[in-house]
Amino acid sequence: MSIELESVKCDLCSSNNKTLLLQARDYRYGHPEMFNIVTCNNCGLIYINPRPTAESISKLYEADYAPEEIADISLITKTANWKIIAKGILYRLYGYVGNLPRKGKILELGCGEGAILEILSRRGCETWGVEPNQKAAEICKSKGLNVLCATLEKVNFRDGFFDAVVMSQVLEHLPSPKTALKEVKRVTKSKGRVYIYCPNVEGYLSKLFGKYWHGWHVPFHFYGFTKKTILQFANGAGFKVTKIDTITPPHFFTTSLKSFLFGDSDNILAPIKRGKALDNPLVKVLFIPPLRILDFILKGKGDCLRIEFVK
Repeated sequence: MSIELESVKCDLCSSNNKTLLLQARDYRYGHPEMFNIVTCNNCGLIYINPRPTAESISKLYEADYAPEEIADISLITKTANWKIIAKGILYRLYGYVGNLPRKGKILELGCGEGAILEILSRRGCETWGVEPNQKAAEICKSKGLNVLCATLEKVNFRDGFFDAVVMSQVLEHLPSPKTALKEVKRVTKSKGRVYIYCPNVEGYLSKLFGKYWHGWHVPFHFYGFTKKTILQFANGAGFKVTKIDTITPPHFFTTSLKSFLFGDSDNILAPIKRGKALDNPLVKVLFIPPLRILDFILKGKGDCLRIEFVK
């Protein structure tokens, strides 16, 4: 598949003054093209440049991309209701849902196949989802979830419509985090909350795995974030940051390990489809204790940023 590229300025400060940080390619689905990951010399934002055009990245998503199944618990239970409960437990162990809301009208952007929406609905929230991937949106609808196949800008919700907005592993995919956060602010009520989960470029796994690190995931991740740049985006959109910490979910480690082991292989199977033992949720649970110890020792260096904004 031919990938058409475009050059872009820094989304945070609009500067075009950048330095090459590293070169990487798709070590999950196997696309051979190399991409430049650069650092803005003015504000420090890390991003791909040049990057796929809107049309090219849309084709890549349609051809390959599926939301990652963080906790495939089909080996544990076949019952739908127990699956939601089991996922809720695993997501809490992984560090994904500890500070998510328990009531109110909640929007999840890029909701994938609806795992977090199911957990929120079970908590008693009134849930909405926006998911541009048609296949994933259809799966959500088959579960009875209220999900629109679109982008946030095209849905045009009313001002102050939601009590909270969740963006889990989404902000790094967006062409303009600045534009998205301004729209998120518009649809969020006064004193409403925004919960963001995204890879932490300053995490210890990025240092360990280098170009194979899960957080780079080129060309699908357009941006790499640090605490500093997330705070700058929040301030620019008019939010106040009330909480920011880091944690290392086990699938960040296992996915990076698979990319390291299989990313350069010429095997007919894509790297993401190999090493299936590492996808087992029971195997991932085994990695939680050592990762939590490292998170404690290396404060602020966990692989995932967890940020809470207030309007």
